[in-house]
Amino acid sequence: MRRSIVAGLSLCVLLASCGRGTRATYQLTFNTEDASRLSELSLAVTRVVERMLESMGEEVRGLDIAQRGAGPELSFTTETAAAAELLREDLTTPFTLTIMRESKQSETPTVSIDAHGGFMETGIHQGHLEWVIASEEPDNRGRITLQFNADGRELMRKVFKQNVGKNIGIFVRGNLVAKLQVDTAELKDDIIITGIPTVALARVFADDVNVGLHVQFTPLP
Repeated sequence: MRRSIVAGLSLCVLLASCGRGTRATYQLTFNTEDASRLSELSLAVTRVVERMLESMGEEVRGLDIAQRGAGPELSFTTETAAAAELLREDLTTPFTLTIMRESKQSETPTVSIDAHGGFMETGIHQGHLEWVIASEEPDNRGRITLQFNADGRELMRKVFKQNVGKNIGIFVRGNLVAKLQVDTAELKDDIIITGIPTVALARVFADDVNVGLHVQFTPLP
């Protein structure tokens, strides 16, 4: 009987601990006033947070975005304080995206990636990108469309014109996420990346980049 009581008390302690968790709240600042994009970004924020916590083996609870006096606030509860702290670091670290060109043999690369070679800076970064659209191809694979602002399109035209037959790399948070071969000197307004293994993967990329481009997370007490 005594063992049963002790076991029962231990179980209650564990359940109480899991029930409390760690509550986190963030002020959200959007750098767009487009109503349709604001709606899309709000949904993307919740998906990004859910995926980040799932990658840590955490189950998020009470995930919600509510309009407060100072603006929209994101709130949720994690099972552990460690997960909340890791997520805080991820959400508040400035987002970076750069587009680099394949380096020439005579150049010292800005960065070298095993099995992919060296890449050089082009001056194109997250400030030149406006929006990312994920869609489905006829063969059920995913497609990503990168939409640039006027300055970004002009820079991309120069990169295409000077690098026909070579590769350009897209780096997100310092990691190479896509490598494309420039097959034409003429660039249309957008860059389209085809052949993404799944539509779901394309949507994950679009969520991550759009949230990184347009949402700032400020932790609240």
